[in-house]
Amino acid sequence: MRVIAGELGGLSLTTVSGRSTRPTGAKVKEAMFNILNPYLTSKTIGVDLFAGSGALGIEAISHGIAQMYLVDKSHAAIKAIKANVSKTHLDDRFKILPISAQQAIQQFIQKQLKFDLLILDPPYVQHVNPDIVATFIENKLLNAQAIILLETDYDLQDRHRSDCSVIAAKQYGQTFVEIWQYKGK
Repeated sequence: MRVIAGELGGLSLTTVSGRSTRPTGAKVKEAMFNILNPYLTSKTIGVDLFAGSGALGIEAISHGIAQMYLVDKSHAAIKAIKANVSKTHLDDRFKILPISAQQAIQQFIQKQLKFDLLILDPPYVQHVNPDIVATFIENKLLNAQAIILLETDYDLQDRHRSDCSVIAAKQYGQTFVEIWQYKGK
């Protein structure tokens, strides 16, 4: 697996073996970031709640965002994330949290953090819980116009929120990708 484009384009990344993570294929990742790129700035702060190897967050940093929080409760995933972040030589732009998504959300609420990019790409055995997006919105963890990237192995059509607009909804084989923009203030 490699970083597709940007400052770190071509960088080889360590993967997490097994079915505990859902690695995003190169073509899917490239398509996602072609859509996301206009929304990413040098001030964007992002969070990947199910980071796996950290590949999507590292790709976002490569595209110029300011900071990325990488959250995963798996020891194997955290080991891969640390190795991959080290390869970037941009360690100061990452925050690695070896805890569950729910624990991370509680920390974000306590610290009153706000994000411009929320990535939800859970492992094969989990589904994107629409309550996670609701929790981020209800607890004011998303800035106005924040981008939400959802990657699943099932269609999300019936899960759209009225306070988010759908920027893109695409299917790549068995992978469904939706990109939403939060319409909040």
